Amino acid sequence: MEITRELFDQQRRPRFGNANPQRMRLAFWEWMVAGGASTSAAEQPNLAERGSVMRDGKLKSQYGPYRARDLFKVPLNREDGPIWTFDRMGATRTRLPDGRLVCIGGEHEDCYDPDFCIYNDVIVLGSTQPIEIYGYPEEVFPPTDFHTATATADNRIVIVGRLGYKDARRPGHTPVYALDLSDYRISQVETFGEMPGWIFKHAASLGFDGTVVIRGGQIIEEYSGEERYWRNVEDHALDLTSGLWRRLTHRNWRQFSVRQKDRGLFVLDQSPEPSAILPRRVEHRVVKCDGWNCAQIVVAGVSVRLVVGVDKIEIIVEGALNGNMLSLVTEDIRSNVEAAIRRACILDEK
Repeated sequence: MEITRELFDQQRRPRFGNANPQRMRLAFWEWMVAGGASTSAAEQPNLAERGSVMRDGKLKSQYGPYRARDLFKVPLNREDGPIWTFDRMGATRTRLPDGRLVCIGGEHEDCYDPDFCIYNDVIVLGSTQPIEIYGYPEEVFPPTDFHTATATADNRIVIVGRLGYKDARRPGHTPVYALDLSDYRISQVETFGEMPGWIFKHAASLGFDGTVVIRGGQIIEEYSGEERYWRNVEDHALDLTSGLWRRLTHRNWRQFSVRQKDRGLFVLDQSPEPSAILPRRVEHRVVKCDGWNCAQIVVAGVSVRLVVGVDKIEIIVEGALNGNMLSLVTEDIRSNVEAAIRRACILDEK
């Protein structure tokens, strides 16, 4: 398939669908999904593997916007708007028993990038057509990333949570949508009960009783008009028949964060090594922690995990420590962070 400059200019921009769903028959988009190459019927089963791959948890197209910019000599210009791409983070890929691969939403890069965009489309590979792209009105299915997609026995994919654009977030609410696999129509699922909140980067599984079980991830909460991100430490189940959320665990782990008083970021020389900020005044045992930016210790039989992020250092206490010991541990860590970066730091609790 040849993509001319004229066709590129006509179809390069992301757009919402006008129906639920609208088949988006845009040659440039299909070309981007396929990796910038033509696709024959014989190649359909391998299209997902050839045109895009999963790398470091990201949906990576072999022909992202940077390649299109290079090919069509389009300079980086934020005011010019993004180029549509299949090179995304936070998308889901669900393989169905009939061989279809259903890809939902995702975002390209972050807001600093001229091609940043959060998508609300559904892309189906390995069906009767090489590539099927479906668009939706924004009010029907908002731009969605870092959600989960769970295939159910009634021929649906249930989509739970998202990060989304900041102005569309509703702390305390958990967005749930259902994709009908017979016609790709999307509908919002009304829910109630003990929902996890505005959750993203979590995991979902189908329970033996047909519920969708949510674990892990992060939750956005609002404090005095400011968003705060915390780890989700509880498990929740959604009954798809009634729409009832139930909280399955009551761990009630306490969470703290160390932040720079001047709201500075923990980057470059201001990012301490996790091992350098462990408590020094409290007896503890270091245990293995998965991830380069974390450390884990055991204090009085209780696991305490530290995660160094960009805007804060998280402290998750995975059990019950008495008040004096808890204060010693958290204050010691705060003091060590302050000494390591030579800047004033404050300690917050969730």
